[in-house]
Parts: sequence; C-alpha cells; structure tokens
Amino acid sequence: MSEGPGPLDDIVRRVSSAAATLKLPVSEQAQLVGRSFNGASSAATMLEPGELPPEARALRIGRYTVIFGTLPDTPTLPGVREALRRYRNQCVVARSFLSSNESLDLQLFLVGPRGSEWERKWKSLGLFLERDDRVARKLAWLRPRDAARDGDSFDDFVRRTFLARPWQEDDGELHDNQSLDLDEPAPTGLARSTAEDFDNIALDGDARTPDEIVEFLVRAWERRETS
Repeated sequence: MSEGPGPLDDIVRRVSSAAATLKLPVSEQAQLVGRSFNGASSAATMLEPGELPPEARALRIGRYTVIFGTLPDTPTLPGVREALRRYRNQCVVARSFLSSNESLDLQLFLVGPRGSEWERKWKSLGLFLERDDRVARKLAWLRPRDAARDGDSFDDFVRRTFLARPWQEDDGELHDNQSLDLDEPAPTGLARSTAEDFDNIALDGDARTPDEIVEFLVRAWERRETS
C-alpha cells in the first residue's frame, strides 16, 4: 500500500493548491535551492552539502518566494538549531537570485514530523524557530498524529500565512474603517510578554543545557496559556 507523498512534497502540494484557489500564480524555482550563489563561477562560491539542508523546495507564489523544508524527527534544541542554520544558509543562496524588494518577501515554511502538533516540546520549539527573523520569515506546520486530520491542521497553518483571507470568513461584512492589505501575513497571536521570555531564554542559552532551555521554553508557553 502506498504511504502517500513525503512531508516536504505534501506541504508543497497543499500550499500550491491553496494558492491556486486564490488564483495566485505558482512556479517552481529550482535554482533557489541549489548550492551555487547567483553568478557563481567557481567552487569557492558554492556551499558545501554539509552547510545546506538535505532537502528543500522553492516556489514563487504571487509576489512571495517560499522555501520549503522539513524539521528533525525528534524535538531537541540542538537539532532544531542545526536545521535552522542550514535552512538559513539555503535562504541566503535564494536571496542572491532575488531583488531587494523580493528578498523582503522571502518566506521559509518548515514541516514537522507526524504527531508534532500537540507535543509540548515541539510546540515550544516551533514558537522558538518562528521568532528567528534572520534572513527570512519562518513558519512551522506541526502535523497531527492522525493523518486524517492533516487537512484541518493545514488550514490552521494557512491562516497564519500570507495566503490567509480572514475577511472571506467573516460573512463578507467589512467595517468602513477597516484597512486590509491582501498580501500581509496573519498575526501569530504570540503575547509580547511570552515573546520577550523566549528572547531572554535564547540569549541566555550558553548558560543552560539544551534540556534546560527546552524546559524553560515549555514553562514560558504554559504561563502564556494560563494567563
């Protein structure tokens, strides 16, 4: 029996379908996920495989460029940091092909392993990586344990992206004083106090073990949920 597409192909297919529903043009951008910078003429201007993620895809969607990737199978801070480092490197390669304005709209969508949606450590690490605003904006789709729920879970993910159209879910009623930018991403809803806690924990990371950092992140998230 076929197991269906892998997580990377699955998120690319779902995002492409969501964009098509909105009548946004979609095109593959294979050159953005290679090893060579734009205009590279020698091996010195190429990144080594160990500096890049093992798999990545790139799409142009409307005015946005999106790099797609996968997160590690286990929720550890060192593993997520290493994945982020490699995907940031891939985004640097991608930016070499983009204009200044296009670079501002570069996005990185990372998909988590099966069952990560309600795993406490994954929720905290997902928020941690989304706070990293270096090189590109980052969003994580943490998938449910039951594949039958992928559709609903992905819909929740899309509501946090530039593909969101919340005004279309509001019975078409817009107040006269509302001003909407159709291409602006939906807010994540992360409280300022929680964001500051995450930043302080990350900045003080050298003073703690990886397990302690994850535990501090979990506690910060729990305080947010009960506040």
